[in-house]
Amino acid sequence: MNQENKRTVILIDDNAILRTIFSYMLQGFSQYEIDLQSFKNALDALDFLENNDITNSALCPLLFVDINMPFMTGWELMDVLENKPDFIKRTKIFIVSSSTSKSDQEQLSNYPFISGFILKPFGKELLYKILKETDS
Repeated sequence: MNQENKRTVILIDDNAILRTIFSYMLQGFSQYEIDLQSFKNALDALDFLENNDITNSALCPLLFVDINMPFMTGWELMDVLENKPDFIKRTKIFIVSSSTSKSDQEQLSNYPFISGFILKPFGKELLYKILKETDS
């Protein structure tokens, strides 16, 4: 498929089971090709993002980020991405967490570039809805 029908989706989560399930859920999506990049920590993902231009496709990249991870939290990653205005302008970022903590919800307001908060566990219906709603 050409670049225009391909979308980069990045999942950053230290839970190996979630990364596997997420990958399986995406396999059933047929609207366009998905290039899934999956990372167990934010440092590895940041290294990937700094060495690859993922914003060169017609479809905006999607970034799904867990909050509580070793080495660097999702919030710390948001602090780094906040200083990359071109990247955050062309990328849809979703926080994915099992936390129902009020402080995590309040923290969202510090990052107006975050597109949404997804509570784990979630199903492929929600994932497909996000993929379809963000493809323009």
